[in-house]
Amino acid sequence: MRSGYTTGSCATAAAKAAAIGLWKGNIPDEIEIDTPAGTKLKLKIYHKQVSSVSAECAVQKDAGDDPDVTNGCFVHAWVERSCALTIEIDGGVGVGRVTKPGLQSPVGRAAINPVPGRMIEDAVREVIGHHSGAKVIISVPDGERLAEKTFNPKLGIVGGISILGTTGIVRPMSDEALKTSLLCGLDIAKGLGYKEVVLVPGNLGERAVSAYFCIEKDKIVQMSNHVGFMLNAVKDRGFERVMLAGHPGKLAKLLRDDFNTHSSVSRPANDILIDHVKSVCRTQQMLSNLNEAATVEGILELLSKNNSLYVMDSVADKIEEKVLVYLHRKVSVGVVLFDMKGSVVGRSESAGKWRKN
Repeated sequence: MRSGYTTGSCATAAAKAAAIGLWKGNIPDEIEIDTPAGTKLKLKIYHKQVSSVSAECAVQKDAGDDPDVTNGCFVHAWVERSCALTIEIDGGVGVGRVTKPGLQSPVGRAAINPVPGRMIEDAVREVIGHHSGAKVIISVPDGERLAEKTFNPKLGIVGGISILGTTGIVRPMSDEALKTSLLCGLDIAKGLGYKEVVLVPGNLGERAVSAYFCIEKDKIVQMSNHVGFMLNAVKDRGFERVMLAGHPGKLAKLLRDDFNTHSSVSRPANDILIDHVKSVCRTQQMLSNLNEAATVEGILELLSKNNSLYVMDSVADKIEEKVLVYLHRKVSVGVVLFDMKGSVVGRSESAGKWRKN
């Protein structure tokens, strides 16, 4: 599969090309940059404008075969001379601004992460030398719209996308970008001083938790399928309590030690729940129908019809114990299970402490 390049690489190439245009009089059609991955990129330059005091151009983002929402957008760099000998980098239209602590960029600054920031500075410095200074503004005209499809609004990054990339290269279908985004949620909660977080698989869990608990929204962090990865991050960051809240179709997989719940590596949880129900419940008619339930949601509906949803509390207790063992009992744990409508179908005993009054 074809690799691409990050918004950080786009910003770097555009800034370097604009600096060449301002200092040497002509913006090149193509520019070569170094990346932290050790790979050189040669990128095409668009929208070239040069005056006596500034220069601007753009690079089009190419994410390769990765399904990146920023693929195809134009990342612009505007460069002007500065009386200082420093290189000042800021964000313009379509580049988000940080409003919450815990992220790599301080509150109030543009969401240009440190590695892309250094790439931009090094590339511009290569052009202008050490006896000149410059101001660089990075913008993404379509950035505000694109940001609505990213984690940025939840992370408190307002007004646009982030300029990202630790290697400069986008690897197709890699989980690393997703994991980095997920960790940002924990870092914000930590930066705000919270000692407890709620991990949810996705939007369903997030909505249900918000409706069921009196809890600050910044304590609710999506973990996707990376349950073990996020639990380790919770422990490493020193949180005292964590609750897992979501559909048992995901969370019951932990009972077979599947801490990556993606369907490609973890089979459905039907058999786990059926075995548990059979060990607890004695309603013969219901037990005979269990194997006919095609989905976990179907099992929950069957339990509800037979007034047997109480067995899901013990499922939640067993999931809690699995997580406690996984974390070596260094973090307090609670578990709440929701159906697809967002109704609570099971709750561990410890999770009762989180219930809203």
